[in-house]
Amino acid sequence: MVDDHLIRAAVDQAELSALRLALYQATGDPTIAAIPLENRVVRGGAGVLPVVPEQYHDRLKEEAVRFLRGEAAGHVHRTPSREEIDSLIMLAHGETVADEVLAARRDLLAFAEHTRQTLPPEGGVRVPHDFHVIVIGAGFSGIAMGVQLDLLGIPYTVLERRHEVGGVWSTNTYPDARVDTLSATYQFSFEKDFAWSEYFARQPEVRGYLEHVAKKHGVFDHILFDQDVRAATWDEDAARWSLDVRTPEGLRNVRVNVVVSAAGLFAVPREVTIPGAGEFGGELVHTTRWDDQRSVRGKRVAVVGNGSTGVQLLGRVAEEADHVSVFQRTPQWISPRERYGEPMAPEAQWLLTTMPYYWNWSRYVAMMPLLDSYELLVPDDDWIAGGGKINERSDAIRAGLVAYIRSQLGDRQDLLDELVPDYAPIARRPVVDNGWYRALTRDDVELVTDPIDRITATGIRTADGRDRDLDMIIAAIGFDTDRYLWPTDYRGRGGVGLHERWAETGAEAHTGITVPGFPNLFILYGPNSQPISGGNTLPMWFEVWSSYIAQCLLALFDSGSERIEVREEVCADYNRRLQEQAARLIYLTDEGSRSANYYNNKHGKLGVNVSFDFEEYYRLSSSPDLQDFDLR
Repeated sequence: MVDDHLIRAAVDQAELSALRLALYQATGDPTIAAIPLENRVVRGGAGVLPVVPEQYHDRLKEEAVRFLRGEAAGHVHRTPSREEIDSLIMLAHGETVADEVLAARRDLLAFAEHTRQTLPPEGGVRVPHDFHVIVIGAGFSGIAMGVQLDLLGIPYTVLERRHEVGGVWSTNTYPDARVDTLSATYQFSFEKDFAWSEYFARQPEVRGYLEHVAKKHGVFDHILFDQDVRAATWDEDAARWSLDVRTPEGLRNVRVNVVVSAAGLFAVPREVTIPGAGEFGGELVHTTRWDDQRSVRGKRVAVVGNGSTGVQLLGRVAEEADHVSVFQRTPQWISPRERYGEPMAPEAQWLLTTMPYYWNWSRYVAMMPLLDSYELLVPDDDWIAGGGKINERSDAIRAGLVAYIRSQLGDRQDLLDELVPDYAPIARRPVVDNGWYRALTRDDVELVTDPIDRITATGIRTADGRDRDLDMIIAAIGFDTDRYLWPTDYRGRGGVGLHERWAETGAEAHTGITVPGFPNLFILYGPNSQPISGGNTLPMWFEVWSSYIAQCLLALFDSGSERIEVREEVCADYNRRLQEQAARLIYLTDEGSRSANYYNNKHGKLGVNVSFDFEEYYRLSSSPDLQDFDLR
């Protein structure tokens, strides 16, 4: 018998919108489905969430307690049919949902063990003799690809240049590094039982999660560490990729049929190019090169940058340093997030593993406020003509965020004047507040908005001629997001260099995954593949893209071909449509937004994000149209 106190404590901490759906799915009780919903504005106005009205809370909780006390232990989990899932989604939203929208949202619930992965066809997969895939990188995307290849029985090896799995979660160990989306959504759909200790997990736990997944699902045994792929050359006659790999024992050559680059978007740290950087006599450290031996205790510290990294680490640094100067070039929209920094109670974890379907619905409900966020990116000409900035919803979010900044700064009007951006919310990557505004109000923290002129032997000199003496400079300046697949030198058909090709127009790929002229090469998290609305949780997309690649490989086997390559005209048309759509969004239409983010490249194009909405991009990237490819 489960302790009644545990049950009630768990139910009291539950997300009731998710609990309602899970309980109805488990029991079929029509009175649970009949509980009405009311809309609540959440995330500073960024979204709307249908919630259970307060007058129904006690009744719902009592029904849940009764079920958990008696029936839960004997409940047999069942994967609902497509029609049942559609009905449940509409019950979640309290309204009718269009068919094309349902098609993209069904998989968000991940009821099946392998919802997004491509499973072996009846009769199995006939892999050609000596066929082998190399996956470059053992972060989230590389592990997702490994799981997918393992399911199909396709031989593969993962080459990882570091000494451990994790990707960015291995390189980023700066103070208070953590996810800025809920841990429950920042995980794979096929690994549902990981017990997160916090609602927003810290770096060591995220890296530990990836190692757990890699070992549990058999990927770890396929990984070779300290393997840095320096060059990849396509051999047209042999239909093979020839890889030059730097290892601790020296350079070696590997020949394989297919290469999947899982190098990621945030793989190349941006160098400190400020004049005088080499003259500084103290410590100058990029956040990706932080280690446990570094300490800010008792030091005069500069934090250069106020993106997600700079905002995360400031609070911790300010607590230990003697003084901190925060150098801001561009103000950010920094917002609160419910339960950020809170531990996940054992009762909450127990409910996730005990209440049937609650894990699925808690994830879905967490994503719901952003499922229709695409409209935030589309300017409303009539609204602007009437004096608005972007559209009614975007401007409402702006007002809410300004109010939040005021609440954090108290009477510091001097800070408020410097911290409110002039561009639209969501135009840049949203930043979650980790006590950043509060830290700026400390007597031993100063905000510096004067441009940096140079780094001196003793500190930083700003354009107004003022010198600040420093012991340490923390460069929270991010990554070179234009350098996809860097630093590997890829040479495709005819010896054409991939980076040379992209230097002319900016990086382009078809659905972010394939490039004409480079047969049997696939990219995870490639150009214009970062979704901007809907179920925007990257582990989910790594699964989607891995499945797309797997389907391409199966088509290769079924056709008896040696190579698969996207057609040049198909890729060109895709990118033309993508940029035409991008030209309608605030990234390129709003002057303040256009120059304020890393999403746009030096060619004046949207380079990181995909401009299509969630439903359209999901349709395009979840299954390849084989008419778009040459197989031979």
